Amino acid sequence: MRQAGDRNGLAYAPNISWLLPDLPFPQRPSALAEAGFEALEFGFPSQADIPALEAARQEWGLEIVLFNQDVPAWDEANRGYLVDRRRQADFQRTLDEALEIARRLSALKIMLPAGVEIAGLGRPAQRECMLSRLVEASPLAASAGVVLTIEALNPFDNPGYFLTSSREALEIVRQVNHPNVRFQFDSYHLQRLEGHLVETLRTNAEWIGHIQFADEPGRHEPGTGEIDFGSLVRAATDAGYQGYIGLEYTPLVGGSETLDWVPRKMRRLSGKGGLSVHTPEEKPK
Repeated sequence: MRQAGDRNGLAYAPNISWLLPDLPFPQRPSALAEAGFEALEFGFPSQADIPALEAARQEWGLEIVLFNQDVPAWDEANRGYLVDRRRQADFQRTLDEALEIARRLSALKIMLPAGVEIAGLGRPAQRECMLSRLVEASPLAASAGVVLTIEALNPFDNPGYFLTSSREALEIVRQVNHPNVRFQFDSYHLQRLEGHLVETLRTNAEWIGHIQFADEPGRHEPGTGEIDFGSLVRAATDAGYQGYIGLEYTPLVGGSETLDWVPRKMRRLSGKGGLSVHTPEEKPK
């Protein structure tokens, strides 16, 4: 698998809410740092250890790339707050909390889950609610120095989720038309939903604020399924995407060995070199 790793290019940020589950959460950042990574993501704040992440930044200098606006009980009735006008208080409270956490951690991005489709209420009304909330939130994000992202999730894993199309999500981002609101490109969800990953990335790069990798089927390590990650990395590089690609997958391999497939030069943005090629024999088992 071909990867990019120049100074101004790309590096990977493992999501510690998914990876290294054999370790207590507070120990996961140091394990990543010891493995040569300089950045990480995490999921919902209520399921994380924020003081431990603050300590990891201070001790290891780790960059916190992205986390999610909190949804403490992720189920068919609770998948975010953007589309439900009845949940304005929940939206504002968790947005305020997320922005404060972002300031504490100097985090770069916050993903805002869309929410579930509301029975008896047409999609146009729910979409309009989503638009108004993103417009409302965008200057707050700019003030905090963070980018807000929205992503399409597949309904097989997330029944009832409102946003299940990259096309619709990108249309919403374009309508908001604010530099602090962007689309989150998740390879696993988009492959399950629609395929055509390289085309989607190439044609919409200016509206994509974050990329996450997991393979399909199974949502496991890149190289274990059908997605051509080498082509995705090349497309991202050619399109000018820079910074971190999140790794949000269910590991098949225990401990930090789940990250053995990542070239050393892709663990830090400060790494030198152009491209490294992994043959099929080097893919994770």
